[in-house]
Formats: sequence, structure tokens, C-alpha cells
Amino acid sequence: MHDYWLVLLSVIVATMASFVALVLAIRVAPSQQPQKRRLSLAVGVLAIGSGIWTMHFIGMLGFRLPVPVSYDVWLTLLSLILAVAGSGFSLAMAARDPVGTGKLIGAGTLTGIAIVSMHYTGMAAVRMVPPIRYDLPLVALSILIAVAASVLALWNARRLSSETLSAAFWQRAASAVLQGGAIYGMHYTGMAAASFAPGSVSAVHTRQLLNPTILAVVLGAASLVFLMAMLLVSAYDTLRASQAEHQAEKLGQAVGDASKEIRNLSRRLVETQDAERRRLATELHDIVGQSLSALATELALIRNHLPPSADPDLRKSVADAVMLAKQSVESVRKVMAQLRPPGLDELGLPTALRWHASAFEARTGISTPVKADESLPKPSATVEDALLRIYLEALANIAKHAAAHEVLVNLQSQADSIALRVTDDGKGFDVGTPVHSGTSGWGLAIMRERAAAIGGTLRIHSTPGAGTSIELSISKDKWA
Repeated sequence: MHDYWLVLLSVIVATMASFVALVLAIRVAPSQQPQKRRLSLAVGVLAIGSGIWTMHFIGMLGFRLPVPVSYDVWLTLLSLILAVAGSGFSLAMAARDPVGTGKLIGAGTLTGIAIVSMHYTGMAAVRMVPPIRYDLPLVALSILIAVAASVLALWNARRLSSETLSAAFWQRAASAVLQGGAIYGMHYTGMAAASFAPGSVSAVHTRQLLNPTILAVVLGAASLVFLMAMLLVSAYDTLRASQAEHQAEKLGQAVGDASKEIRNLSRRLVETQDAERRRLATELHDIVGQSLSALATELALIRNHLPPSADPDLRKSVADAVMLAKQSVESVRKVMAQLRPPGLDELGLPTALRWHASAFEARTGISTPVKADESLPKPSATVEDALLRIYLEALANIAKHAAAHEVLVNLQSQADSIALRVTDDGKGFDVGTPVHSGTSGWGLAIMRERAAAIGGTLRIHSTPGAGTSIELSISKDKWA
């Protein structure tokens, strides 16, 4: 017969140990620092293993025989070790990510085997004469109960690990009742499988220092206090993690807002710069350029109307003035080209790419074929200007550094974007190595800034000795 109060205490301890086990299986995450993870595993294994063993021992103490019963100390300690070791393997496996069906079955099976091994080793510590006999079908049933219920409880806890805090509490509590049922269900099924012959006596002669009921209550109280402490520590850790996650979300949102504001400011800065360049280019053309052209024409007329008897020094001075005026006109045109690359307004982007490629080829001797989709819609002025400036910067870098023999230019439409790609067969470079030295290397950074300002993405692929490919892609909704 059994002491039903001790049976109830064993059920409570088993359920509490199961709840702690299920909570820790979720809390011990692979993302934790290795030292913290090992500590969490060690404490969790000790709590769960000792809780399972305490339930078993309380259940044994609640079992009443008409003769005094004593326990083999070493086998009793071995049963505790088996409970802790089995729980350790189970918790370590359950805490891994990702946890598939195979791992869950393995973890639950280990838990069930730990419960079974602990129970029957503990039963072996009750050395009786004649020996305890077992009903094998009931033994098999006890093993099946332990393994099946452990797998089901662990699967249910992992399945609901992403639930909200309140929902997860009740779902894990239900799982703990099921897992606890695996422990005490297996225990009392195993006890039902055991039969004691009439007149059995204990083969272990030890002095009984405490009344079995008092010992059971002390063990149960100590185990419950320890398990509650584990729950409080886990709850505090969860609260801190939740607060840290909330702060991280707020910080991430602030960083995202700041990044968006920086992109907006960068875009407005580029737009302002482009507008100012166009204004300056127009003023240079309409005011300075025309005035210098008129001056050159007037000086040429003066030179042509000088009488044959004019002083040779005067003729030379007028000729020098005409040459200086023409050079000034050319200088103004170069500045205008830098402020507003020619070709866009007059020709459109594809034709402008070819025009500048021809000029680049004539200047450097590098073959520069251009393949551009003429059916592309006309981009906005900001996008068009940024594309052409990135293109010209890429050509300038190739002329300075690549030692290339051919450059391929491709402007084409893709699934949801439009891409400009400039590829050379030059000496290439290591993209991961900074190259800033003096004025060298800043071209790539400027190109990236221009691409970001129009909402595009600049990708640079290069390998030493294998050439370089620069690709600017921009979504079609940002193109026009």
C-alpha cells in the first residue's frame, strides 16, 4: 500500500521538475555566450535530474511494506547519477537550434530512458530476500509511458516556444503536467509491476535515522524550494532579456530613422549641387563664354584690319590676344563640361554613353564598345546626371589605374531594375583593401555616395589580374 499524501507530494515534485525542464530547454539557447550557456546547462541539469530522482525516492518512501525496508546507498546514488546524466543529454539536445523531429524524438527518448534507468536502479537498491519479481508486460508499459510522454511533452513545448508570454506559460504548464505524468506514471506503473513475496525481508541492514515520512517531506520541500529558485532566476533572466530586446528594437528603429534621414539629406544635397552646376554652366555659356567668343572675334577683326605698315610688335600682341581669347573659350567649355557633361540634353542617355565612350577611346586607345537599350524610358534629370557622372568616373579610373585593353559598357533593363555595367579586362584590385592615399581611391567612395543618393546600388567586383566590373542598378520606380 502507499501513503497517499506522499504520493501527492511526489506528483507535485514531478510536475514542478517537468515545468523547470521545459522552461530551461527553451532558455538555454545556442546564441548565449559559451560560459553562460555551460553554466545554465549545469544548473538546469542539476535541477531537473535531482527533481526527477526526488520524486522517485519520495514515491519509494511512500510505499509501505509490513517489514522494515532499507536501501543500498551506492545503488541509490547511482540512480541519482543516472537521472542527472540522462537529463543532461536531454536538455543539451533539446536546447540546440534548429530542433527537428529527429532531435525532439532523440531528446524525449533520452529523457524517458533516464526516468526508466533511474527507477529500476532505485528499485534494485531495495534488496529483498527473496528478490523482487517483475511483471514484464507492465515493465514494458512503464518504459513506453516514459518515452512516449516525454517526446510528446518536449515537442509540445518547442512547438509553442514562439507564443506570447502568457500563452506560453499556460501551454508549458500543460506540457509540464504531461511530462510529470510521464515520470510518476512510469514510476507507479513500475511499482505495480513489482511483486514482493510473502515474508520478504530486507537484505540491507542500515540504521534508519529518520522516519520515512519526515525524510520524504524534507526531500520534497528542499526540491521544491530549489526548483522555485530556478524558476525565479529564469523569470528574472527572461525579464532582462525582454527589456534588452525592447531597447535594441528602439535603438534599431532610431538608427533606421537616422539612416533614412541621412539618405534624404544626401539626395537633397546632390540635387542642390546638380542644380547649382547647371545654373553655373548656363551662366558660363550665356555670359562668360559668349563674351569671350565675342572678344576673340573682335580681336580677330582688329588683326585683319591692321595696315601692312603696322608695327610688327603690335601685330604680334594682337595675335597673342586672339590666341589667349580662344584658349579662354576652350577653358570655359571644359569647366562647363565638368559642371554639366555634354550629351544628355542634346542626345539622351544611350547616345551620350556612346559619345563619351568614343571620346575615351580616341583619348586612350582603349576599345570601348557600348550596348545600350534604346527602348528604355528617359530617366529623371537627377538619375540621368548621376548615372553619367558615375560612368565618367569609372572611365577615368580605368584610364588611370587599370592598364586595360578593352572596356565593355552595358545599359539594360532587368526584372525590376535598370543596370549600367562597366567592365574592363585590366589588372584589377582587391576590393577588400582600402586604397585611399592622397587623391587616389576616393573616386569609388564618391560613386557609392552618388548611387545611394538616387536610391541605387553600386556593386564592385574585382580580382587582382582578372579585371573589374562596376554595376549600378536602380529600381524602375526610382528611374523616372
